[in-house]
Amino acid sequence: MFKLGLTGGIATGKTTISNYLKSINIPVLDADEYARKVVEPGTPGLAEITNTFGEQILQPDGSLNRKLLGQIVFNDSSARQTLNDITHPRIQQMMADELHRLAEQQTPLVILDIPLLLENNNVAGADAVMVVTIPESLQLTRLMQRNNLTEKEAQSRIAAQMPLVEKEKLADFVIDNSGTISSTQKQVEKVIQKIRQSF
Repeated sequence: MFKLGLTGGIATGKTTISNYLKSINIPVLDADEYARKVVEPGTPGLAEITNTFGEQILQPDGSLNRKLLGQIVFNDSSARQTLNDITHPRIQQMMADELHRLAEQQTPLVILDIPLLLENNNVAGADAVMVVTIPESLQLTRLMQRNNLTEKEAQSRIAAQMPLVEKEKLADFVIDNSGTISSTQKQVEKVIQKIRQSF
């Protein structure tokens, strides 16, 4: 089974590519989806986060107040590390379980959609890494619009990640997502063809 890591900076359009890959029937294991599952109400993950950061990070219905937690961790690297120490092992376990299931089905190609794949030294063990990139000014604009953030808030979130130029240097494949959706899809198709030819 070939594991292709899909990563990029925040608001670079990784989800667009992830959705496209799903539409052409390639399994996508989405770390963000697992990250949401491990902090659902009633989970040990949410209980540990609440014990660590206090009850104020909960909504009245008992779910996680993501906006408030985001404000805490994006402005404090040690708080961000603490949160990662709680969530990452749980996310990795969910991903490992799903990989095992797909391997048993003899799935030839799987996408590991992991925003912090390179920051975490490819702990997921991807066989190759595809990085989605856009110019920094466009990234800032998209993030402000998508998450309804001020420029300062958006910049602090971008700064919390490895710079895109560094990610590009570590990539096996780079997808420029600053053009049309069709142009992005063509680039992705070329990468998939190349990988399939290597089987």
